[in-house]
Amino acid sequence: MNNIDMLDNCNLCIRNCNINRNKNIIGVCKTDNIIKIARADLHFWEEPCISGAKGSGTVFFSNCNLKCVFCQNHKISQNGFGKQVTIERLAEIFIELQNKGANNINLVTPTHYVPLIIESIIFAIPLVVILSPYLFKNKKLLLLPPKSLHLKSFI
Repeated sequence: MNNIDMLDNCNLCIRNCNINRNKNIIGVCKTDNIIKIARADLHFWEEPCISGAKGSGTVFFSNCNLKCVFCQNHKISQNGFGKQVTIERLAEIFIELQNKGANNINLVTPTHYVPLIIESIIFAIPLVVILSPYLFKNKKLLLLPPKSLHLKSFI
């Protein structure tokens, strides 16, 4: 099973829709298996420890499962404002934000896209993960990039 297979029976959020987003069925989050973002740029209006001097590399993901009544990003989170991007393009966006000097990469309302985001990280960042044997025994590696190097700790 890879990360994208998690969308076959989507339970990424508390709504537990159990729908197959890989067959373009839309759940409570109004999302299928394609990433949609409204904005990606340096963002200077978070807390100073997050924004830093150069800004937070913020990616605003479209749609949301929470449906908060007082959402400050309603146009994005509930009305689906934004454009579709590929996994590869999202990886490029992460790198572009880093190249602009982003203090960090800040993902806004990413929950319903987590498997796709992790796939994009494979393209953006070489990853070595050192894990407890417990995780191997219980097969909890689902969210880790399949092409990453998993090192089993023997401590």
